[in-house]
Amino acid sequence: MVELDKSLDKSHWRRGIAWFYARDFKKAAHQFEIYDSFDNVDRENGIWRFFSQARAYGLKKARQGLLKYKKDDREPFPSVYKLFSETIKPEKILADIKAAKISDTEREKRHFYAHLYIGLDHAIHNRDKKAVEHLRQSVANTWGPRSGFGPHYMWQVGRLHYELLTAKAAKTKKKK
Repeated sequence: MVELDKSLDKSHWRRGIAWFYARDFKKAAHQFEIYDSFDNVDRENGIWRFFSQARAYGLKKARQGLLKYKKDDREPFPSVYKLFSETIKPEKILADIKAAKISDTEREKRHFYAHLYIGLDHAIHNRDKKAVEHLRQSVANTWGPRSGFGPHYMWQVGRLHYELLTAKAAKTKKKK
């Protein structure tokens, strides 16, 4: 679609995720950068830009280039985003979700995203065992696949990453 209509380029965050999983991290980072000019509130986009830059240029440079956000975003993204600047621990994010006075559905949603991005953070740091633990919890969460559109897409992304890591672990175990 983007090839046929260049005006769609800025709004196409899914293209950035596709570039990421195609291992073209520079193109992925660029896609997330231009998406920020379309929606400068969406911290989830900033997270994927961080992941892409971490793979393309290293964690230090990616951390230095974290996008700055001035407006509020939906929960749990303000806290989750702090994970990548190393100003919050995963345990604090999960404890805050547990303590929040919110509906069960909202809690399930926040847990879905928190475990997804905590898992992906562990993966970007090559802590695959911890990544698998959190991605398993995200994929087991029933909110994502029930939600449709973006959340359902992100549930599929979590499932894909979980399967990639478990296949990698099985292959490594077989070699031993």
